[in-house]
Amino acid sequence: MSKSGLTRRDFIKGAAVSTAAYALTQNQPSTSAAARAKSNRPNLIFMHTDQQHFQAISGQGCKDLHTPNMDRLMKHGVTFADSYSANPVCCPERACWYTGRCSSENGMLSNNHTLNTEMPDLGQWFGANSYECFYSGKWHVPGRDPNTSFNCLTANTSGQGQHQDSIVAQTAQSLLQSYSGEKPFFLSLGFLQPHDCCYWAFTHKTVPDQLPFPLTDRDLPKLPMNYAHTQRQPKVVDAHFKGVSNMTKGWTDMHWRLYMHDYYRMVEEVDAEIGRVLDALEGSRFASNTVVVLTADHGDGLARRKLLQKWWLYDEAVRVPMVIYAPGATDVRIDRSHVVSGLDVAPTLCDYAGIPCIPKARGRSLKPLVEGRPTEWREFVVSDANITGRMVRTPEYKFIAYKNDPVVQLFDMRHDPWEMTNLADEAKHADTVASLQRALKDWESHLEVAG
Repeated sequence: MSKSGLTRRDFIKGAAVSTAAYALTQNQPSTSAAARAKSNRPNLIFMHTDQQHFQAISGQGCKDLHTPNMDRLMKHGVTFADSYSANPVCCPERACWYTGRCSSENGMLSNNHTLNTEMPDLGQWFGANSYECFYSGKWHVPGRDPNTSFNCLTANTSGQGQHQDSIVAQTAQSLLQSYSGEKPFFLSLGFLQPHDCCYWAFTHKTVPDQLPFPLTDRDLPKLPMNYAHTQRQPKVVDAHFKGVSNMTKGWTDMHWRLYMHDYYRMVEEVDAEIGRVLDALEGSRFASNTVVVLTADHGDGLARRKLLQKWWLYDEAVRVPMVIYAPGATDVRIDRSHVVSGLDVAPTLCDYAGIPCIPKARGRSLKPLVEGRPTEWREFVVSDANITGRMVRTPEYKFIAYKNDPVVQLFDMRHDPWEMTNLADEAKHADTVASLQRALKDWESHLEVAG
């Protein structure tokens, strides 16, 4: 079994055999149709990283790190370039994944809230639809014990990824090597890295006199284009910025670059563990019938605007990786035409499983897009932040507004991807602002807001 990458030939060959076998059964008596449909349902692996910047994958063109295993998924699947967290904070986004509902509905408005007890999660939903459900790693959904929804392969802890992620990968390896159940499985893997960057920031208060290890200035990433950029912002966002500024007080340009360097090493750590899972899948009997979805809960400031961590609606925090691999797929590409959301995870997994969508899901299945089938797509996605903040993202524009705050923002994402020029106050863009405000109001009018 090669460690260098997924064997596309083997995957496609296996998928072709499965397809041919399925085709031969079409002449069998109709009484076996339900059994055939059940037996052909794919297994599902949902892998999610924690705090991964949307560009922190070498397959996306980043030259400051090497992620051969995420790259191998990209080379054999579909990557969505414009993928957005439904809420760029740990607990809220995870609640959105697992319920298919946005934060104002599922109750997880921040890390200090709890999940609506009446809403089913994906583990419960797939379990009720004849899937065997397993979970390993970071859960981080307050108010919902994962043991009530999944067969948990690890304790529900949130430690450091440097120590825990290898355990997550090893439990997945064991499952893929030993699972003998008759039901298809849904395996969800909660990796922690590169979240350890938070501990890095807490412990590295001052830049060392000498760079650690055999590093030189040439080894460190360059600072981003908008590193020193400032602009007028909503009050809630400005308060977060001041908090980060206090945390990083005294940091030099070199300090920021060292942070970026070490952040990328943490991404490489989780990439290695993802590789273990992919290797185990490739060497298992499930290789030709398993769909893999990889995404992250939110991004990281990564020195943009001298920021680290998350919480706001700029791309460095709210935009995330999204890669889907389905056996037998031939339309491999980076999709730059469709805006997608973390709310699409639940409908996508349900669609691949061939089961009804989880109740009242707000997203849409990405399966038709992965398969390259013509489909009418949405005009925008909405993300929440800081309880009162909302983002409307179309293929062309991003609109940001916070309730009862006079500062609204409009960015031309095609010509200003670094979000440095706010167009909201320019008269020539008034119609665009008004249109996106109406779209947001219409979106919110259909939500069943938690009491």
